[in-house]
Amino acid sequence: MTEREQVLLETGFVLHQRPYRNSSQLLECLTATHGRVGLVARGSRETKSRQRALLQPFGVLRLSWLRRGELGRLTHVEAQAQAFPLDAHRLLAGYYCNELVLRLLARDDPNAEVFSCYSRCLARLAGGESMARALRLFELDLLAALGYGLELDRDAMTGEPLVPERHYRFELENGPRAVAREDDPDLYAGRDLIALRERALDDEVSLKAAQRLLGRVLRAYLGDRPLKSRLVLQDIVSRGL
Repeated sequence: MTEREQVLLETGFVLHQRPYRNSSQLLECLTATHGRVGLVARGSRETKSRQRALLQPFGVLRLSWLRRGELGRLTHVEAQAQAFPLDAHRLLAGYYCNELVLRLLARDDPNAEVFSCYSRCLARLAGGESMARALRLFELDLLAALGYGLELDRDAMTGEPLVPERHYRFELENGPRAVAREDDPDLYAGRDLIALRERALDDEVSLKAAQRLLGRVLRAYLGDRPLKSRLVLQDIVSRGL
């Protein structure tokens, strides 16, 4: 990008921030119409900086910046609404969502659907909805928004609708394919695939199946480097905390 870009009062979230030079920060932000952008917030780490308290994850912000090149310079920030109140495990779940967006969405790729499904997930987490259900729906919606949506309508081989009582192997390129054997650990019950398609993840069995399938699909796109926040979440769940 060589032309000078000026953006005023764009709705967005801070996904990640890290120190930069003596008193500034490098920000990764998810915005409504510009996608993911990298910004430099000059002086935002100074004790008296008004920006310091605002530039936190999960707050709905209005951001203005100037940019010529890969990074922009933040020129103004204000709160658009109260930050989503996340605490304990839900705060960690929010960071998991942030890390997932950072890994899967490239900079400067405007995607209103990604912004929308991210906002919905924060609202679900803050509203007290089941954390597992909120995360599975976010993963499902994020994959669809990025063009990696799961085909869960029909048997990939026969074209027939999924049957609740049958078992299927899920092929990433094609979708579910019915199989005769039911002792294969990599199979999914038709009823669980239908529940995921219909977003009816209302019991432990369907949630576990959704977690297994979505985790497998996400690993295919994320590569060998695991998400740090997901590992911590898995540890918390395994310990019953």
